[in-house]
Amino acid sequence: MNIKYLKNESKKALKNNYWHIVAVIFFMSIMIGSISFSGIKYNHIPVVNTINYDITKETLESISNTKFNFLSYKPTKGILANIFNNITSSGSFIFGMLNSFNQLIFHERIWASFIILLGAVLTFLYWLFIRNVLLVGEARFFLENMNHKKTNFKRILLPFKIKKIKNITFTMMIKTLLEWFWCITIFGGIVKHYAYYLVPYIISENPEIKPKDAIRLSEDMMRNHKLELFKLDLSFILWNIVDLFCFNLLNIIFISPYKKCCIAKFYSYLRVLAKKNNVHNSNLLCDEYLYQQCDIYPKEKFLYEERQKKSWINIDYNKNYTLTSIILMFFASSSIGWIWETLFHLFRFGTFVNRGALHGPWLPIYGWGAIVLLIILKRVRNKPLVTFVLAMIICGLIEYGTGWYLETLKNARWWDYDGYFLNIHGRICLEGLITFGIGGCAFIYYIAPLLDSILSKINNHIKIILCIILSLLYISDQLYSNKHPNKGIGVNQNLMIHNIKNVNIYN
Repeated sequence: MNIKYLKNESKKALKNNYWHIVAVIFFMSIMIGSISFSGIKYNHIPVVNTINYDITKETLESISNTKFNFLSYKPTKGILANIFNNITSSGSFIFGMLNSFNQLIFHERIWASFIILLGAVLTFLYWLFIRNVLLVGEARFFLENMNHKKTNFKRILLPFKIKKIKNITFTMMIKTLLEWFWCITIFGGIVKHYAYYLVPYIISENPEIKPKDAIRLSEDMMRNHKLELFKLDLSFILWNIVDLFCFNLLNIIFISPYKKCCIAKFYSYLRVLAKKNNVHNSNLLCDEYLYQQCDIYPKEKFLYEERQKKSWINIDYNKNYTLTSIILMFFASSSIGWIWETLFHLFRFGTFVNRGALHGPWLPIYGWGAIVLLIILKRVRNKPLVTFVLAMIICGLIEYGTGWYLETLKNARWWDYDGYFLNIHGRICLEGLITFGIGGCAFIYYIAPLLDSILSKINNHIKIILCIILSLLYISDQLYSNKHPNKGIGVNQNLMIHNIKNVNIYN
């Protein structure tokens, strides 16, 4: 095999669909732990990558003469902080989540031995039914991407959409067990690793193939080609060394995408040879549409029927809203936000306070956020995931900007995220952004359409009068509160006192 030719062809496949490929690699790095950042390997059982961590730490310290400790970050407030601390301290995503659930819900009344046993079971189930199936889905994506320029990221989930999960999981389990068995010998583990390398690709092409046939076919196809694949792996070693100084980001944006494209091309080459040489059971590699060049793989030609996507929303969320509906929904959202924060403070501290800088029963930051999302995100309403991410970003900008404005002009804070996981200047945090993302989607897809349906039953003249009255009250409150903002215990905190407290905690 000409490795140079193989790499050139792989670069073309990478270039044609680059961003979808990077998205797949990033997704797989989180789900199965193939990428690490700053010494923390994100895996279903995360571990510390000591070599990468030490090199990164020493390099930064030598450049800046500053001591770094990436793993010393310990947020102190919020649910995500509790989860993060448990995951990093236990070294396992599953065990960390179980510990957090035990602390937050059961107040550590569940025995540690039960947590360990349950964590072991969940880890095995995750490995069997998620990780192994995703490896087959990844192989399927790269095989389709090889000849189809517009292969979508979602094709990685194809194995979950067909009724062959049982066979896929069993075959991948047998493959892994055989590799573990051969690792007992000195060289057997390495040899068999390459001998069974093609099993996920074979299953992705024929999910119904029997385990023994898939393993035997991989061995036959790799006969006299294991050294070639080993050389292909070695050809990336310089890139991997460079990546040690790039926080492994280079692995995501180039090395892994490039290598996965090469492996898919390598499999395609061996498949042609197997067919040509009449290798036993090569007839089971029967998805010929994978190798016909076109923009997108014809789903209707796939050997197995995919589950149809079910509509999860039966409400007309793409409707247009009148000006009066938008104004009234602004006040409804502002009032809902005020009720939410007031009740949250009441349940948490046992006291009733009028939350917000205004004196009326409304928090306009919620109203403006809801209306901005409703208007700006109209074009992406059919894409819930995109809507969720953009809702987080937009709400984050609004909250951060409002927090900065109040701190700068009023010298006080009406909310404080210091100590929360991934907060920025105490004005926004990841936990709050996720809440806003969920709330924004709920508003766009459910609350706004239902509110509009209710408002449509009200006489238009009455709605106009309501809009005028509420707007006048709101403007009056804004003008008065601009000079006399709502303040008090549980409402806001003087910025100077806040900074002194932070300094004392730090010292």
